[in-house]
Amino acid sequence: MKIVNFDNDVCALTDKGLVRSHNEDSNRVEETRNGSLFVVCDGMGGHVGGATASRIGVDSVCEYVMNSECALPSQFLENALQYANKKIFEKACSDPGLKGMGTTGCVALVREDTVWYAHVGDSRIYYYNAKRQTLYRLSKDHSLVQSMVDRGEISEFQAEHHPDKNKILRSLGIKNTVVPEPCEKPLKPADGDILLICSDGLSGMMEEKDMLEVLVSTKDLNEAGKILVDLAKVGGGTDNITVQLVRFSNTGRSDADFLPKNAGVSVHSGKNHTGKKSKRVWPWIVIVLSAMMVGVGVALLMTNKTKQQEPVVQPMVQVDDTPAYLKVIPQGVNPIKYMWNGAACEFYATKKLSNDKCEGVSVNVDEQSYSIGTFEKLPNNKGYRPIQVERFKKNGEKDE
Repeated sequence: MKIVNFDNDVCALTDKGLVRSHNEDSNRVEETRNGSLFVVCDGMGGHVGGATASRIGVDSVCEYVMNSECALPSQFLENALQYANKKIFEKACSDPGLKGMGTTGCVALVREDTVWYAHVGDSRIYYYNAKRQTLYRLSKDHSLVQSMVDRGEISEFQAEHHPDKNKILRSLGIKNTVVPEPCEKPLKPADGDILLICSDGLSGMMEEKDMLEVLVSTKDLNEAGKILVDLAKVGGGTDNITVQLVRFSNTGRSDADFLPKNAGVSVHSGKNHTGKKSKRVWPWIVIVLSAMMVGVGVALLMTNKTKQQEPVVQPMVQVDDTPAYLKVIPQGVNPIKYMWNGAACEFYATKKLSNDKCEGVSVNVDEQSYSIGTFEKLPNNKGYRPIQVERFKKNGEKDE
């Protein structure tokens, strides 16, 4: 049974973005004797090192899958990523100029009517369920902020704006061994469902509700891929952007069987993690703001750094002289204005926790400082009182 049509239902795109002069991402789609293979790697370690690591990562995974026997698919993909790790590490040890290079790795293998997958790092695997019109994460980032979320130290919203957002805990090639994370349960997709694999140059530059909106509204996968890349550029384009889309057909199933890593973003509920209703805004955003990309790109070129040194990715397109407090204001959220201890404040609610509590961002307009965390609504609609927050100064420095 063949559930992937390579001619019409597969899209693979990569773009260097608006800031970097080189593309350190690599990706490939292959038909192999073990199944249909999809690989995305996001390199780290400078222009030469990052590009070399990701290229070796993709080549090695493909080599292993093409030339080895697949008995247990989950273990098979683990072995493929470990083989890639070995090849990258050996190359780095043999060439001093490549010391410290590494890469993330996402791999998916479609065998008959089942999708097996595994990953290392913070490149992501998403799954769009057409029946529910919901986008789910199938992978969980191997990153510092994700570990903080798992421990309950910060919220998902805070993780998106955390200064250590780009620090990953696992990668291919940095050490002589690595522990990939395979799927606990393979995906059995239904007709019309879509697998989305991407580097963080896509997932870090746009909200998941906008990814979902594109997949729901755009039937042509190549066009959907192009729109996703354009939206990542509109969101800042500070990293290389890679996206693979795979649509399934002839599955013989009316609904899917899978194990998601999150609750998903749904069209039917009209909600996303900010608690606001999704609006179909991406088409005009791409048209209106695409002209801004060139100017933003020129400004950001002056601050181009390696992956670990990049500035925090924010939900707004900003240049470097923009006050830090403006960079954390969520797009599309209307402020609630009020006075707190004699200062003019604006509150942006991002997630409702109860009738009187919610997560959000509070900005002291006079001092241009801000707080992110949990707030309690004051009586008579007089504003919000901080309960558990992190406070930041005008320049974005944490206020201890």
